[in-house]
Amino acid sequence: MKSFRDPVHNLIAFTAADGLLVDLINSREVQRLRRIRQLGLSNIAYPGAEHSRFVHSLGVAHLVRRFLDAPTRDYFDAPGANVRDFRHLAMAAGLLHDLGHGPFSHALEAITGVRHEEFTTALIRSPQTEVHQILEARESGLAHRVAQVVERRFEPSRAVVKLLSSQLDMDRTDYLLRDAMMTGAGYGSFDVEWMLHVLRIGEADGDLEVGLDLDRGMSIAEDYIMSRYYMYLHVYFHRTTRAAEMLVEKVLERAREIKAELPGFTALNRLLRGDLRLREDALADYLDLDDSVLWTALHFWSRERDPVLRDLAGRLLHRRVFSGIDVADDAEARAVQERMAERARAEGLPDRYYVILDEAKSSAYTDSYLSGGEKRTPSEKIFLFDRRGAATELSELSFIVQAVRDKHMRARRILCPGEWLDG
Repeated sequence: MKSFRDPVHNLIAFTAADGLLVDLINSREVQRLRRIRQLGLSNIAYPGAEHSRFVHSLGVAHLVRRFLDAPTRDYFDAPGANVRDFRHLAMAAGLLHDLGHGPFSHALEAITGVRHEEFTTALIRSPQTEVHQILEARESGLAHRVAQVVERRFEPSRAVVKLLSSQLDMDRTDYLLRDAMMTGAGYGSFDVEWMLHVLRIGEADGDLEVGLDLDRGMSIAEDYIMSRYYMYLHVYFHRTTRAAEMLVEKVLERAREIKAELPGFTALNRLLRGDLRLREDALADYLDLDDSVLWTALHFWSRERDPVLRDLAGRLLHRRVFSGIDVADDAEARAVQERMAERARAEGLPDRYYVILDEAKSSAYTDSYLSGGEKRTPSEKIFLFDRRGAATELSELSFIVQAVRDKHMRARRILCPGEWLDG
């Protein structure tokens, strides 16, 4: 019924048995994801990173189906996993898990104060959206159950939840492979075919977990962890990308402060007024926000009478983002901030817009496994299962993972105009 050529998975095809997925793909809410880049502003550092959240969502649904339909599933799966009983539910959740993402990746969340997952579940549950109507036409209550999977609260099958949201899930599997390919960062790739072959569902610490076969999964587990580590370190925490994201926040903050609303831009104006919340009357306007809306606004603002907004918007448009000064601790950060703040005041500029403390750390991408600590839940571990179903946590067997697990990924910088650093 529907097929897509994909650079990561080659061919993604949905047959007549997957009619629900085809209908969801054609909904306006899912099609909107074509207009939102998966990596937000990372293309400012990696020019090839032009892929959308739409193609990532297709990839996740595809991987969920491949996992569920693999012929080796039954032999190793734990009793009670019953993932195949929820095949269409799991695939729908995989397709819709990023439905509530706004433009410019996570930068918008700092302005709305609402996480994209909350918008996702609100849109799935809203009777006004096409995705809700399609799900309910298939089965009464299906929309609510899909939202529960996204929220990690679907109790009839914890395995379905972990398939989409855990340390070894189909969401992370797709975005690591896709982001590595599109950025050209080869260290982010791993053998997904072998991973799918050795994935297992088992019981650990009293809960069902998606893990790997003990005899054949160790090497791919290590590759997966190292790929994540390097992708966070070199791509997701890239200093130029981070500087661009901070600049977006400052542009929107300044536009809000001076009330730089634009005629005809209803959704954007509501955003600036702080009126885009999880209310039914705001969801339709939220769906009107995509990358093109913000880029168009930046063009208008680059001609604003206000010199601060005009300058900041122009910097984003023409890739003149701020430069970063690495600082080792809070004391050095304060000293550099004060020095740069004096420079801003000498230039007649408000230092809160031109001197920014940027702290990139693992918690910004919610990766408890790599950041260590004793409070990891079962869903923040990776397990290896033997043929009897006994589970062993990966770091107990792998010296590579032991070394990486407690190595914090953190960058602390003071961002300011690069021309201030000359000389």
